[in-house]
Order: sequence, then C-alpha cells, then structure tokens
Amino acid sequence: MDMIWLASYPRSGNTFLRTILWHCFGLRSGSIYARDLGGNQELEKYVGHVEHSPGGRVLFPPNNPALVKTHEYPVNAKPAIYVVRDGRAASVSLWNFYNRSASLLEIIEGQHRFGTWANHLAAWKPWERKDTLLLEYEELRGNLPLALEKLSKFLQRDIVSRQVPDRGEIAGVDGRWVRNKSDWRDAFTDELLQRFDEINGEMMKQMGYEP
Repeated sequence: MDMIWLASYPRSGNTFLRTILWHCFGLRSGSIYARDLGGNQELEKYVGHVEHSPGGRVLFPPNNPALVKTHEYPVNAKPAIYVVRDGRAASVSLWNFYNRSASLLEIIEGQHRFGTWANHLAAWKPWERKDTLLLEYEELRGNLPLALEKLSKFLQRDIVSRQVPDRGEIAGVDGRWVRNKSDWRDAFTDELLQRFDEINGEMMKQMGYEP
C-alpha cells in the first residue's frame, strides 16, 4: 500500500495512532494540514511527524508508505486506518481544543467545519469500507498489544517495539494536541446529553458505546 489515510473525527486519537506507528513500527506520518502540530518540533519528534516541504509536499523516507492524517470526509477510495472514539469524549476534547470559543452545544450539533460525530462516521463507513482498518481509541489506550497485532496485519509490517511514550510525558511538551486524561461527564449537563443522543445516539449504539 503506497498511500494510507489516517482518518478520524477530530480529537479521536489520531495523534496517538501516529505516535504508535512511529514508536512501534518505525513509520513516519504526515498530514494534509500544514503545521499540523503547531510547529512544536519536540512534539513532532514524539509523533514521527513529517512536515510539509516549502513546495507544499510531504516527502516520506524510502520504504515508508505515505501515511497521511485527515479529519476531512473521504475524497477517494485509498486504504485507510480509521480511529473512532466515544463521541461524547471527542466532543468535549474538541471544545477544549477550540479554547471553548464555540459552545459545547455548537460542537455537538456540528456547527463547525467537521460536522457531527455521527455524520463523519456515516461518511467514512469504516466498518464496511474496502481496505480499511477500524480501531477504537479506547482499545489503543486499553489493549495496545491487540491493536498492534491488528496494525501489523493490516500494514504487513513487523512490530519493532511494544512501548510508547507516556501520555503525561507527551502532554508535558504540548498540552493542546495531547491533553492529560479527563472525563466528558464533567462537561455534559443532562440537556447536552439529551441533545447529543438525539443527534448521535443511533451511531453510538452501532459503534458499541454505552449510553
């Protein structure tokens, strides 16, 4: 596979996936977004990030497939690794990433460039899309050995390490792209949860997330 999308709804574990690919498989990755990690070179080293060249291209090392991060809706049928995260946690994380400049309700309702959590999943359909590996963020965090085996099989690459940097260590050099652990329940009111369920409830059930 010459080119593979690293796709997800924003704040769903894409940066952590890229960190795993670098530390556990020795594979660097790029992004469709220039200065994707805010120009933080120390964070780029943790993630294995390849920045855009002056000409706007991402130049990968030899024998390194073009692993490209995107939060956009699919534009072609290229292979993909799609990371899904509990939509409530992703929404709160995106709200914080935007420095709460939009309300959490606006995030839930998709009043931003990436739309709703459910619509993003419906566009990619990672559970049935050809040449696509669906990974849960919760699995990446809670059962890394299993996730590594899935990645190894999909990428047809050997695992070179089973260790990744500590989350707090990475958050210490950034704090925006990688945050310390938090709980979405601290941000959701009953009214917000009801609205979230109206929009995303069916997809949450389909993806196996508890109410």
